[in-house]
Amino acid sequence: MKIAVIGGGASGMVTAYLLDKQGHFVTVFEAQPVLGGHIRTLNKNVQPNHSNCQFFLESGVLEFPVKFHHFLDFMKELEVELEPVTVGSGLFLQNGRHFLSGVMIQKNFSGWQRLIEYLRLDTLYARSAGLWIKLHSAQLPELSDRPLSHYLKTPSIRSDWLKLLTMYSYSTPFEFIDDFPAELVIPMLRDYVFTNWVRVKGGVYSYVEKILEHFQGNILLNTKITEVTREAEFVEIKVANGTSKTFDKVIFATPPDQVIKLLGDPTPEEQKRFSAWQSNHATTTIHTDTSIYSQYGIKKSSEFDFFQTVNGWGYNASLNQLCGVRSPLQYSLAFNLDNVIAKQEIIHIQEHHTPLYTVE
Repeated sequence: MKIAVIGGGASGMVTAYLLDKQGHFVTVFEAQPVLGGHIRTLNKNVQPNHSNCQFFLESGVLEFPVKFHHFLDFMKELEVELEPVTVGSGLFLQNGRHFLSGVMIQKNFSGWQRLIEYLRLDTLYARSAGLWIKLHSAQLPELSDRPLSHYLKTPSIRSDWLKLLTMYSYSTPFEFIDDFPAELVIPMLRDYVFTNWVRVKGGVYSYVEKILEHFQGNILLNTKITEVTREAEFVEIKVANGTSKTFDKVIFATPPDQVIKLLGDPTPEEQKRFSAWQSNHATTTIHTDTSIYSQYGIKKSSEFDFFQTVNGWGYNASLNQLCGVRSPLQYSLAFNLDNVIAKQEIIHIQEHHTPLYTVE
């Protein structure tokens, strides 16, 4: 069949690759000048837009839990090399208090101070036991149509940490996390917490490059679609330059809020499923500013660090290990920390268009 895939992000490119492999003739439409979607690897599919940098640094998708079995199998098929990483996490409150994971404690403290930090962590784990049992025992049917706030009702450090992991995973402002669908978040938390992680050697975009080595179809970049209409025998795709193309089938690999905007003839069922979706626009920043850790006495940052500031919660992810960088400089990826990062330390700023998840 002649198939159109709208969207050249990870889902679109994997879909195109698999259909191409089955013998279909596939055309990928991408509105941006580059492929990758939320995969934005510096010095591969994007270039630094604030200051020079020679490394392959991630400004979007970073690392992958080993629970992503299908992804790991796909990387093996593409012969993409993965490397285990040891990740840590820290929670830094505006009042100067902090809570650190075991990995981060080992990297930053020794002697009595290390013991004190471990006692603080053990106390947090003990207080979290009941909550963790509650999340693990919840069955998928009972999670349906319930927000995360149904399970994290009482404000606490342990609840905030789980919400912050959700914020990290979906790059959504912390104030929206209470409304996140529990059936989406809780299975994710079960898989993410207390699991192992891997990175893509050479940068995450390298697996898109591997796809392109095998892909035999067409890729149209900088191509804005204005309308998709369906007839009995074909699908017509109209492009902003006034041209149109016909296909047997079309696949949407876009954020869900874009589907109704593109469909010229949505069915009632499609209206029901897609009309309520809204967009979430996230901005990430690659930088070398370590001063945000100074008041906490932290010398070595980790991969899941969360900061409470006057502008709310944000995260800072250490990139050196995740990107295979050997440098005395500490490179990081931040979200919602614009007010505390020194402008002269910024290397790259990246905009992302993601879904806004709610129970609706």
